[in-house]
Amino acid sequence: MKFHLDLRPFSHEDTTFLKGIAILLIVLHNYYRWVIPSTGENEFWFNPLAINRSWIFLRGNPLEFFHVFFSFLGHYGVQAFIVISAYGLTLSYQKSRPAYGRFILHRFDKLYPSLILAGIGFILVTLFTTGKLIGMETLKELGIQFTLFANLIPGKAMLITGPWWFYSFIFGFYLVFPLLMWIRRRTGWRGLAGLAVSGYLYIIFLYKPLDQANLNPYMTVMGHLPEICMGIFLATRDKVRLPWWVLLLAVVILVTGNIYRWAWPFANLSAALILLVSIRGLTGMKTRIKGFYALVSAIGVISMYLFAVHGYLRSPFVGLANMLGNSIASILIGALFVTVACGLAFLGMQTEQAARGWIGSSGSNKIRAARLSFLVFLVAGGFAFLFIRAYIPESKTENLGEVITFEASHDFESPIPGRNDHYSDSIAFKGEMSLVLDDGQGFSPGFEVGFDSVNVKDLFEVEISAWLFSFDPSSGIHLVMEIWDKPSGIRIEWQSEYIRPETYQTGAWLERTFHYSIPPELCRSNYLLKVYAWKPSEGTWFIDDLVVRLKAKKKI
Repeated sequence: MKFHLDLRPFSHEDTTFLKGIAILLIVLHNYYRWVIPSTGENEFWFNPLAINRSWIFLRGNPLEFFHVFFSFLGHYGVQAFIVISAYGLTLSYQKSRPAYGRFILHRFDKLYPSLILAGIGFILVTLFTTGKLIGMETLKELGIQFTLFANLIPGKAMLITGPWWFYSFIFGFYLVFPLLMWIRRRTGWRGLAGLAVSGYLYIIFLYKPLDQANLNPYMTVMGHLPEICMGIFLATRDKVRLPWWVLLLAVVILVTGNIYRWAWPFANLSAALILLVSIRGLTGMKTRIKGFYALVSAIGVISMYLFAVHGYLRSPFVGLANMLGNSIASILIGALFVTVACGLAFLGMQTEQAARGWIGSSGSNKIRAARLSFLVFLVAGGFAFLFIRAYIPESKTENLGEVITFEASHDFESPIPGRNDHYSDSIAFKGEMSLVLDDGQGFSPGFEVGFDSVNVKDLFEVEISAWLFSFDPSSGIHLVMEIWDKPSGIRIEWQSEYIRPETYQTGAWLERTFHYSIPPELCRSNYLLKVYAWKPSEGTWFIDDLVVRLKAKKKI
């Protein structure tokens, strides 16, 4: 009896298949994580209730298996993507060993066009769905993402669409990759092991300080050094003999890391190893699953473009799934979402290939350089036009200040009809009562404001404020703002002010205010504003004097 598993090298076809599996996990995770009921996950922040919610939902309705699986575990596709990216890059680098500048330029050339085209796609989708071009704030956010350093700017890594954090991460990985390879050549597997340990020390000791500064270690290269080192290690071995007990240990660590915070940093590498072994097993059966293998491999070919576009395409599909509220319907809608996203991703890839073919077509080097310059100036000119268009209308009128066009508040002095909320008469900021958010009730009463009831022409800001109190330093709470399209029941926007654990003084009332600048394209009379407080994790919060204000510009 064999007590080990031989993990053999991946062929180019197999790495494409692996990318297809990984990107499907990621895309369906980013769809299902917003479909009700929400389980939560342990990707960038640890939520000890996520695994309990997943089990409760699954036990209550076995048809929710797909929902629970992708919502809770789908994000681990990122770890498989990181390992296989390091694997493939190592094989390529060892063949040519290019100079540092040439290496970075080549990787930039392969990465950046997909982001630019995805940004153009986002603008066109926004224009199609809202009838308006993006405003100045959204344009600034696009600019931050285009720098490829958004993950190093506090709170900016997930601007426009959450999955775009990966662009900053992967470019940072390219910047340090030659150094990692130099360390491996000098020190062998011991150097890789040391790098992996340094990554764990970074996560364990710097997670809280960085999180308090609104920077997340799991969005940086250091936070994924263990997976990167595993990819490099596998690429430098003809075969890796993996004892079965190692795979069993990985399963134990993955489960434990989703239950206990102390084990959480080790779950990513375990999930990556389990996925690699599982997918390697599937590639060994590719002659028996030809159709499935070919379909997933085709998705793997467009994986980078699919990663780029799916985030801003999901809202209508999520809204439809939540409106129908049926597990079978959510599966069918999810499949439709993947199909549409793949179609747009394929269109993006074809557009890039056509542009490269045109630039490199017959002619002298000067002519090819002129074609490239034309495309660069065309794209830059388009964004310059958006900038000028967003800026000039504001400069034509004199801003005399602001006016509050809507204001409402909850003082929580008496129960709200139709709800079964908990109240406290011993802890209150003003008056005699406060609302209690505990494990039995995580959402507060809120407000709904139809934009048809206010003057949306000069509307520019939503302000949410509340007085908050907690005894638990490990619990967090959100002040949430949502914008919905009333006719279709689709959520258009979701933003929040997150009061992070250990960033507040326990046992004392604190006031928090959330300001959201409404882009002009969202100021539409058929839209609806929703405001509420949400406690996503364990612990108890008391909330008092929840206030929402809509502000408009006062002009002559």
